[in-house]
Amino acid sequence: MRKIMLVEDDKSLAYGIHIALKSNNYQVVISKTIKEAKEKFIIDVYDLVILDIDLPDGTGYELCKWIRDKSGVPIVFLSGLSEEVNIVAGLDMGADDYIIKPFKLSVLISRMNAIFRRVDKKEYSILQSGDISIWLNEVKLTKNESPINISLTEYKLLKLLMENALTIMTKEQILHYVWDMEENYVDENAIAVNIKRIRSKIEDNLSCPQYIKTIRGLGYTWNLRCEKR
Repeated sequence: MRKIMLVEDDKSLAYGIHIALKSNNYQVVISKTIKEAKEKFIIDVYDLVILDIDLPDGTGYELCKWIRDKSGVPIVFLSGLSEEVNIVAGLDMGADDYIIKPFKLSVLISRMNAIFRRVDKKEYSILQSGDISIWLNEVKLTKNESPINISLTEYKLLKLLMENALTIMTKEQILHYVWDMEENYVDENAIAVNIKRIRSKIEDNLSCPQYIKTIRGLGYTWNLRCEKR
């Protein structure tokens, strides 16, 4: 299910959009302010952001620019500002579409579906998170664009974590994907050993890792957002 962030302070409109998107199998997270939207965006991954322009603590333009500095996630503006200069400003900032209020919810959903069709046709080859990049079609890893030597096992483990960023990967899931076998056939320390090796190559401070977090009793998680490019 695709996750949508809706940044809209009009409660009635936000509720209507929420119901319409939910009925079309979208998950919706609503933010009423720029501050709230930034806090949620940092800790979660979204497939599309819908932005109002007039917000209580600033403008959607500001938030669009902030998001674009961090992510290539599709952005759709919703605004009562219909002048050409406003539309051009929004698109020039990196928005994928600009819909003028009032609008039909069916039009919004249709525009969103069109964006997702374009996104789905793109072929991604790299996962990037902070200064770490991993290639999806070859065993290649870089940090700050400098290559890092990595084994095939380390690569598969890192790729699994990054492709499921912000999600806890259990020991069983890791064993099945990386070693393609059940837990009983692999030394129980194999995962920890490989995690330690990866951390030694990508973390700046091994005593306080920022990328790969250990979730005691459960497994591991890639702790930052990842973007495909």
